[in-house]
Amino acid sequence: MSLRALLGLPGAGPVPAADLSALLRAPLPDLPPADPRLPALDAADSTTIPAFDNLIGARAAWAQWPEGMDFLDPESPIHAQKCLERDLYLRRWGRWLDGLPAGGRALDLGCGIGRFALPLLARGMAVELVDPDMESLRRAVGHAARQGLGALGAHRTTGEHLPDLAPVDAVIAAEVLCYAEDPALILRHLQRLLMPGGLLFLSVESRWGWGLSLDAPAAAEQWLSGDRLHLPGDRTVQTFTEASLRALLSGWEILDLRPTHYTWSGPFELLARHLCGPGDIDALLELEERLRNHPIAAPLHRAWTAVARRGATL
Repeated sequence: MSLRALLGLPGAGPVPAADLSALLRAPLPDLPPADPRLPALDAADSTTIPAFDNLIGARAAWAQWPEGMDFLDPESPIHAQKCLERDLYLRRWGRWLDGLPAGGRALDLGCGIGRFALPLLARGMAVELVDPDMESLRRAVGHAARQGLGALGAHRTTGEHLPDLAPVDAVIAAEVLCYAEDPALILRHLQRLLMPGGLLFLSVESRWGWGLSLDAPAAAEQWLSGDRLHLPGDRTVQTFTEASLRALLSGWEILDLRPTHYTWSGPFELLARHLCGPGDIDALLELEERLRNHPIAAPLHRAWTAVARRGATL
């Protein structure tokens, strides 16, 4: 069922954000899950699929700390920090984002509360939201309605079970593939969904810097012993080296692949808090460059970011 059908609106395709104003008074109803595995998870609140532990963990976080989960709310205690982290991505991807066609279409995979959907909507793009967490989708649609820019679709599903959509010019997959069940399968789906020459913007957790970050779980033995960490009922994370990420992106034209120390949530978080104000993107970028060129700090980056292009043929 489309967002239009759920809201009783005529027509097909994305809904102009200005038409979502009624959702500011009443919450978005539950979208039917497109991934056939989600109803069983909804009923049991447990799963044998490790990647779904991330969804269970997210639901628990919404119950325990909603003001932290919806960090796009200016009243959130981490609003400035999270917006700065988003701006780090947007600066890094800026030259390719600026080249997206006016009035184009994008898919925000694992959209969460819409931190990347909003800048795309502000560019006049139509954005399809995809996330298995219904509360995150509600917040994302609500934030888009307040902006009233662009057009929006919403789909409650996973990257392994993407909806049947018209081709898109770009896909955002920030901090998604490292938490997914089958990243390679998702990338094959995205290749089919992207127009020829369409762009994929992604980030994943890095092999060593992630485990040194202050927000990493207390599971040092798993972190030291391999590239996967699984905490039942909480999360599953797969970390990447440059080689393993390049292997995952085999078949794509890699336009940009570089480390980021992601310093406001990385292993050098305390240093960043000392040197960079919460809204000072220029100071943050300068610190990133210093860490990237330091012989000891360089390999301890928090994440990888990449831009890749779909070829003319699959």
